[in-house]
Order: sequence, then C-alpha cells, then structure tokens
Amino acid sequence: MAETTFTQLHGQLYKASSRNRVYTGVSATGGIALIVAATTGGHPTLWNPSDSDRNVSLVRLELSWVSGNNAPGAITWAFVTGTGSAVATGAAIATATLVDPVGIVGGALDKKAKWSPTTNTFTTAPAYLRPTGFSLFTGIGATAVAPFTLRADYNGDFVIAPGTAICLCTQAATTTSLFQVAVTWEEVDIV
Repeated sequence: MAETTFTQLHGQLYKASSRNRVYTGVSATGGIALIVAATTGGHPTLWNPSDSDRNVSLVRLELSWVSGNNAPGAITWAFVTGTGSAVATGAAIATATLVDPVGIVGGALDKKAKWSPTTNTFTTAPAYLRPTGFSLFTGIGATAVAPFTLRADYNGDFVIAPGTAICLCTQAATTTSLFQVAVTWEEVDIV
C-alpha cells in the first residue's frame, strides 16, 4: 500500500488571513482594567452584527499584565444577543467605542465584526457565558516578580452568530490591574 504524506506549506490560518478573514482587535498599549459585567463600563467587546452574513470564530485571546494590583477571581466571557447591526439609543448596544482591528498588516480590511476595546453601554448587562480558563491571584504591582501573559487558543469551539456580542469581564473586580488585550477571530461566510 502506498502512503501519502501531507505537509502544511504555510501557517494554519494563512489561507483565511490572505483572504481578509482573520483579524485581531487590541486594547490600548497602556492596558485596560477588566471589570464585572454591567450595563456600562470598559468591557472589551467583539460584536457580530445581525447583517454580517458571517459567523465569527474566536481563534485566540491574549492578556498581558501591564501594571497595578490583582485581586483573586476568574476572567470570563459574557454575551449579549439581539444586538442588531447598529449602535443606537434603546438598542441592545446603546454606545460603543469602535476601533478597527488589524488584518493583513498594511492590507485592506473586509471585516464585518465590530471591535470595541474600551467603553460600551448595554441595555441589559452581558450574561455569563463561559470561563476563559484564567484566574487572577492576589498580587501587588510594586512587588511583582515578573509580568505575565495569559493565552487561550480556541479551535473552532467558540463561534459567535450574527446579532451577538461577547465581552471580556471578570467575576470580581480586579482592583487596579491593567491588561493589554488581544482578541483574534476568523470571519466565516454563512452559506
């Protein structure tokens, strides 16, 4: 019997990236304080508008500690459904600070999902969805031994349908901790 060997010429996401379907949304370099899910505040939010005609598949979440004091607790994903396709008074997402993500560095964007790394206002507080797998420890910034980075990879098991937003939250207040946040996703056409 003949054997067939398959090798991957480029990275796993190269094809999707080269077709302008993979994006990374980031927070400001100075970081953001992660907060408990609420109707207002700084929840880094990835929103798949109802008119996108694409599913949004999370690829990766990365958090890098910048400064401040940690309080123990879990970092979680929360969600909002029925979001429509526009920010509006009385809508599920009343306000959002939208920032373009990065696709191919220096390339064109063909994104449908919306990234809001800072301030958002929701009609109803986002509901708990699932843990990120990260928990914070009690840590004092002034005596931190080494900064840390947290990374979660998703393998097609975290998909956001049109008309849905997910928000990065904490189960308890983080006190003064600031984190750089990076969320990478692939947009997949709904056929």
